[in-house]
Amino acid sequence: MRKDGLTAVYEFEDIVGQSRAIKKAIEAAKKIASSDSTVLIYGESGTGKELFAQAIHNASRRKDGPFVPVNFAALPSNLLESELFGYEEGAFTGAKKGGKPGLFEEADGGTIFLDEIGDAPQDFQVRLLRVLQEKRIIRVGGLKAIQLDVRVIAATNKDLWKKVKEGSFRQDLYYRLSVLPLYVPPLRERKEDILVLLGFYLKRYTDGRITNAWDFFEEDTLDYLLSYEWPGNVRELVNLVEYLVSVKDETTRIAIEDLPSHMISGILSAASDLSVKEKREAMIWIMKKIKENDGIGRRALAEMAKRENWNLGEGIIRRMMKQMERDGLIELKIGAKGAVLTGKGKALLEMVENGGKWEEGM
Repeated sequence: MRKDGLTAVYEFEDIVGQSRAIKKAIEAAKKIASSDSTVLIYGESGTGKELFAQAIHNASRRKDGPFVPVNFAALPSNLLESELFGYEEGAFTGAKKGGKPGLFEEADGGTIFLDEIGDAPQDFQVRLLRVLQEKRIIRVGGLKAIQLDVRVIAATNKDLWKKVKEGSFRQDLYYRLSVLPLYVPPLRERKEDILVLLGFYLKRYTDGRITNAWDFFEEDTLDYLLSYEWPGNVRELVNLVEYLVSVKDETTRIAIEDLPSHMISGILSAASDLSVKEKREAMIWIMKKIKENDGIGRRALAEMAKRENWNLGEGIIRRMMKQMERDGLIELKIGAKGAVLTGKGKALLEMVENGGKWEEGM
């Protein structure tokens, strides 16, 4: 029977995504669930490793048993042994009367999830290896071996093999843990899932009022989010949606400027590096291209800029075009044309092409 608080709530149906990369991980995890061997889930922080661990547990024969999570990064090294293996009465100062079972005992008949296993101290790795090999533990201060029926699922965001080569992680423990390895891809390797994930979490955080990312974000913003690298992976995306739902004006859609500063710092710094003269030269170049092409979008402009050796990325061009729209020089349109010159823009371009200067306030 499950014990209070020691339950796995997620199943494979809770893993959101349609990309080939995530489907491959799910299919591998389903096969792993039918086995009882040790699993090593590896992937970057925020990819959903514990979600996979819980889903594996809930699809296994142990689903009615406890699921006990342990985070090595959160446990002080001096408490590891007593927390995981328990202790007997009188084992140390402050030990409870009658002793205390450890987390391995709590997981008996179920699964123990060893998260951030790469942070396990080397002296503890020896003890853990013995437990994995013998499937029994001895409490701190005890003499009696306690036999256990526990499946171990470990997870890491570190390169464990590199740590083995560096000598900070035991090679024998590595092999004991990675009997069934499972790779959870980062969000940048499954960008087809970004819109799906945005819609899913928008529905959750708006209580179903918004289910489509296009109804919440401006087109430029979605394009930017699709090209963003997502260093925090799905966790970063979830936090972003929760934040934006909390602060958004319901009458407008989210523009790039509305995103958290750390997400757009590259665009801001690149644009701010340009002098006033450089910005005006770039804007004149943009207006010339709009005129030559009878309207043009920022993607095509970015490609032209690259070919013509202008240091203008799509993000900088987008910001400049927004400024030019505010100044009444161009009109931004939906569709292939993208942007067209206004009467004011045409007059300014003609003046510059005839040798005039773009003065302040024009």
